[in-house]
Amino acid sequence: MLTEAPPAPAGPERRTATRVLVEHHEVLRGLIRHLRRTPCSRPGRRRALAGELYDELWMHERIEEEIFYPAMRDVTPALAAAWSEHRQLSDQLAALVRADPRTERFDRELDMLHDALESHAHLDEERRMFPEVERFADEDLLVGLGDRLSARLGRLRSSRRVRMVLRLQRTLLRHTAR
Repeated sequence: MLTEAPPAPAGPERRTATRVLVEHHEVLRGLIRHLRRTPCSRPGRRRALAGELYDELWMHERIEEEIFYPAMRDVTPALAAAWSEHRQLSDQLAALVRADPRTERFDRELDMLHDALESHAHLDEERRMFPEVERFADEDLLVGLGDRLSARLGRLRSSRRVRMVLRLQRTLLRHTAR
């Protein structure tokens, strides 16, 4: 599976919330790269990768919205835009899931999702919000949040109930495309 959590740091290295989120952005980017390299002649594989991307992005949004954003509300004013961008990413992801993986439309939706993700993750979070958070938030707070984010992501990934709900959501999205 492509979405294995990064290995736990050896020794005294501490993973801050921003580092955990950047590492998960890399998981999302890796899934998009893998999906882009998978030819339309392999629609089952493309559908499976799109499903994995759907699940990981859904989980990413949950950990940010449940843990990181509330904890940072007094640290950065950039959170309102980030919430809005999550809605855009969710809409674009739904469009990808609805698209037939054998078609050019699927590739266009994937390109638009990639652009939206890079705008949100790289430009808005990694280059703007995260440096601000690291400048003004207490490091111990950021490490504690990093632990909470990692633990929540692990619980979401291992939850059979969450996986079942996400599979149902994807199925419903595909059927609304008809």
